[in-house]
Amino acid sequence: MAKLQVFDVVFDGNNTGIYSSGEVVRGFVRIVLGEPKKDVRGIEIKFKGEAHTHWSEGSGDHRRHYSGREVYFKEKLLCWGKGKNDPGASKLCLETGEHRFPFSFGIPNIPLPFPFESSVGWIRYKVSCKIDRPWKFNHQTERLFTVTGVPIDLNTMPQARTPSRQESSKTVCCLCCAQGPIVTKAATDKGAYVPGESIFVSGTVDNNSSREIIDLTIKLIQHVTYFSSGGHKTRRTFTVVKDKGPGCGEGDVARMDWKPLLVPSIPPTGAQGCGIIQIEYFVQFEGDISNTPLDAEVKLPVTIGTVPLFQPLYGDPSSVVIDQPSYSDNTPPPPSYHVAVDGLQEIPSKSGYDYTFGKLMYAPQYPTYNLPAQPPTWNPSYPPQ
Repeated sequence: MAKLQVFDVVFDGNNTGIYSSGEVVRGFVRIVLGEPKKDVRGIEIKFKGEAHTHWSEGSGDHRRHYSGREVYFKEKLLCWGKGKNDPGASKLCLETGEHRFPFSFGIPNIPLPFPFESSVGWIRYKVSCKIDRPWKFNHQTERLFTVTGVPIDLNTMPQARTPSRQESSKTVCCLCCAQGPIVTKAATDKGAYVPGESIFVSGTVDNNSSREIIDLTIKLIQHVTYFSSGGHKTRRTFTVVKDKGPGCGEGDVARMDWKPLLVPSIPPTGAQGCGIIQIEYFVQFEGDISNTPLDAEVKLPVTIGTVPLFQPLYGDPSSVVIDQPSYSDNTPPPPSYHVAVDGLQEIPSKSGYDYTFGKLMYAPQYPTYNLPAQPPTWNPSYPPQ
């Protein structure tokens, strides 16, 4: 039987692990031993909020590594026993059975960014606990939690109600002979959304060439820029969600009329409060041109927020929220928090030499709303004022 059977962090009355700036995190460290542990000096707990970026460029002798770091808060306290620098510190004994060591920590009441996870950078809020054993490997356990971040209220953004529209023209050459242009036009029903809401996309590809438009594709693209401490930057793009529609033959028009893209649980545009990770979104509307790597495409910038527009562009304002309490013009509908679209991921332990108890599985959670899908009735070529 193993000595250390259970070693974890439990939050009091908050199984979701979701907190706001200024809120107090309360809980306890739970340890269950199958037999006495006589080599313990103390039990230490840390609270930390930070952002980190890391990537490499080049190869061989020209390979360069870049990284950036921001710390939002950091605090350490002793739950039991003594610290390694305390006078008279010596080995103590934890008896067989279950032990609970309570803790409380006040999250600073400052603007904090939403958590974020990727292979190039992350924003994390973490509670970690260590069983300090002199001259032996320490046991460690960790738990991540979500901070609700800086609200992005779409009602304070004048452009939120304004449709996003773009147009482009592309000429395809065949055997050095230029064919008629392929004109692409697209629009979204407005300029800003929240998770749980549908982005309605309408567009056309006017095919004046002799090539076929195989199909039409719409995508919600996440564009992330990562910065290092030295000012270098790198960019990554990720397709959040996509859908397709039929194309057309030569001399014809491929059309898509208000096709919805449901916004899943994703981080908002920002991140507000973070200087080394910048998140942007756009909708890409494209036609796949046959026998060429070229696409007829336009990109429509959109904002992802955390508080929806109280009154929609269309329909009865009282019907905006389904199966949620009614609200006035001054009160937003209540969100629920959903796990990020990527799902749970294993977070590797920072300490390569410590004995970390169990796998740390985590996914950020973001505010998501239950909003009906109501396509607009206006012509995207002539959007409302």
